[in-house]
Amino acid sequence: MKKLLIFVFITSSFFTANGQQLALNSQYMFNSFAINPAVAGTKNYSPLTFTFRRQWMGIDEAPVTQNLMAHTYIGKNAGTGIHFFNDASGPTRRTGISTAFSYQLKTGESTKLSFGLSGSVTQFVLDRDRLITEIPDDVAIMNSTNNELIPDFNFGLYWYGERHYIGITAFHLLESKSDLFDLTTPVSNTLDRALYANTGYVFAIGSNFAIEPSVLFRYMFNAPFQFDGNVRFILKDSYWLACSYRMDDAIAIMLGADFGPFEMGYSYDLGMSDIKTYNTGSHEVYLGIKMSKNAKKTPWHKRNRIYSSFSSAQ
Repeated sequence: MKKLLIFVFITSSFFTANGQQLALNSQYMFNSFAINPAVAGTKNYSPLTFTFRRQWMGIDEAPVTQNLMAHTYIGKNAGTGIHFFNDASGPTRRTGISTAFSYQLKTGESTKLSFGLSGSVTQFVLDRDRLITEIPDDVAIMNSTNNELIPDFNFGLYWYGERHYIGITAFHLLESKSDLFDLTTPVSNTLDRALYANTGYVFAIGSNFAIEPSVLFRYMFNAPFQFDGNVRFILKDSYWLACSYRMDDAIAIMLGADFGPFEMGYSYDLGMSDIKTYNTGSHEVYLGIKMSKNAKKTPWHKRNRIYSSFSSAQ
């Protein structure tokens, strides 16, 4: 039992320190709907995206995450989206669905402010059949483990224009106080509210090259503040190379390509924390399809729907 409690404590610490009650991903720059429901419907196409992340290679039972997302605009100033997610770490698993609705207001000649709200249902599971305890069939485990189904809401703001964007997201508004893994332990596994804030700007360098710096701030209540600094280099509207620094955690190198109706990306995270000596890094793959009838390749400086909507907006 003692070994199990140590494992659960360490797992809980990882979830708190790295914000993995919200699954970690490195390529949110290319898929901002993953961190903000207000992004739904703000593109001039309807993206369908899939991401797969394998964290901390070399460590058995390290986190593995899959996300399937899609969003589109419905009418001139509204959008909707859906997000399926599965995040497994050792014997614990977090699986669920989130649906989003957004509404955009014109704030300038080429800018809009989008408001987004998403509702989610998440199943938290601790698979006791995958636990090894000092005492076989430990009654504390056999009688106390839990399968929790937790509803929640998230809210986001997203102000965007021709080359800039600023987003703010509040996660876990209901802040469930249920013990997600009902164990005989002093560790409390509850959902904590979290705030994300991110911003970026695209600088055009000539006709075929652009640089996009961006930052992301994460703050989970009762946990350390976290900061990401990113820079992306875009060539001929079709290829990009990016680098990201995640404070006290990792450096990520990302590659991507836009083939018109298809996008793909790959990231490799090189750890910087104390756990780096026990793993060989993290891998993440991103695949995207533009499903709208206007799914032909859109230049980087015209990928927001504001270019088609502002001309007719009153």
